[in-house]
Amino acid sequence: MSAGDVILGQDLTGDRDSRHDDGAAGAGSDLLSRRKLLIGLAVGGTVALSELYVPRRSVARINEDVFGKLIPEQLGSWRYATQSGLVLPPEDQLSRTLYEQLLTRVYTDGGADPVMLVMAYSSVQEGRLQVHRPEVCYPAAGFSIIENSAATVPINDRFSIPVRFLAADRGARREYVMYWTRIGDSMPVRWFDQRLMMAKANLQGFIPDGLLARVSVISDDRGEAMATLTRFVQTLVADSGRAGRAMLIGPH
Repeated sequence: MSAGDVILGQDLTGDRDSRHDDGAAGAGSDLLSRRKLLIGLAVGGTVALSELYVPRRSVARINEDVFGKLIPEQLGSWRYATQSGLVLPPEDQLSRTLYEQLLTRVYTDGGADPVMLVMAYSSVQEGRLQVHRPEVCYPAAGFSIIENSAATVPINDRFSIPVRFLAADRGARREYVMYWTRIGDSMPVRWFDQRLMMAKANLQGFIPDGLLARVSVISDDRGEAMATLTRFVQTLVADSGRAGRAMLIGPH
């Protein structure tokens, strides 16, 4: 073999290697392009699915005037007297953003102790009513919770409202409190159940509205206070009309 043959062989081998490299580069480029295309399709599909399953609000916002008219100023023998004197969370910028509507009223009937009513509402419930739970706002106002138990208020033969019954004490003042929450169509009593109902609704594709309703009376007699609050709640539901009942207890 001559030096020329060696050089020629080297040149020919180099050409074959060059062509092989070019082919491999082309194949790699095609593979990369297909991979990018598949990734792009996957990302686009994920975005589309996320848009499809983003929870949507289930009810429209309600303005203050309409919300206030849901609850009559005359409830049986009780009449709306004032809106002052109720225990509420500390007023600050945060608490003002935690609800859309807040109704506070004191009702009197000339006989029993005055009944205080608080309704905190949000058309998009994301746990924001937690600030209005008596276990939170009463201690913030200097009260000690000396009783906290589950109870029910019968509305008719088929339905009773599950409530919490509390006794809050601040020395010279003892207030008995009854409250319930409505999340969409459900009425969870415990905070954990409230979060669970919200999660289930979100998985179904919607964000429920939420209400916390609280009634209370200042009294030294537990039995009398329980009887007064039970009677008031029954009258409240009975006299509030269809829209008011739906706000208070849902489609029950």
